[in-house]
Amino acid sequence: MTKSRLEAFSDGMFAIILTILVLELHVPELENNSFAAFSAGLIELAPKFFAFLFSFFIIAIFWVNHHHIIHQIKIVDTKLLWYNIGLLFFSSLFPFITAFIGDYMMNPFVVALYPLNMALSSVMINALWKHAFVDSNLAPNNLTAEEKQKRLTRDRMALFLNLASVALAFVWVPITLFIMAVMPFAFVIPEFLANKKEE
Repeated sequence: MTKSRLEAFSDGMFAIILTILVLELHVPELENNSFAAFSAGLIELAPKFFAFLFSFFIIAIFWVNHHHIIHQIKIVDTKLLWYNIGLLFFSSLFPFITAFIGDYMMNPFVVALYPLNMALSSVMINALWKHAFVDSNLAPNNLTAEEKQKRLTRDRMALFLNLASVALAFVWVPITLFIMAVMPFAFVIPEFLANKKEE
């Protein structure tokens, strides 16, 4: 498979995932044409909408980071393809889990699925990065040993927090929801800004 085919396939999959995600937002049934019924419908829809909004943002972050990695890769190999497939597989589960949480936001078993899937998705994209930039010559290796170690340490910390969030869901669900909401700002956005600065 060529790099361009990998990019086209992955972009198509991410587009499908985002499309399926929005299809889980169903129009609420209004009892009548009053403002009160309209407001009640929006309130009923709110958990699903916020779950959708968060997941859209998370999937977009995965896509942006995936794009940044693949953009720098010169060639692809079989191992890279399977890491990419693994990332797409776990990413494709987000619409189902998002809809599940939208219906049962305070159920610890349901909520625990989200950070678990985030952890597995992160493992795949981090393995993709490590294979391309550390373990092979698929991408120009311009990173210093210190920069590589910093990235690997950050990835391990994010994985630990995701797995801790899974366990904390069974202690108090709001803790897990809070950690899930904060993590993109604490880890992914700084990395994205650093990548933009390098470009």
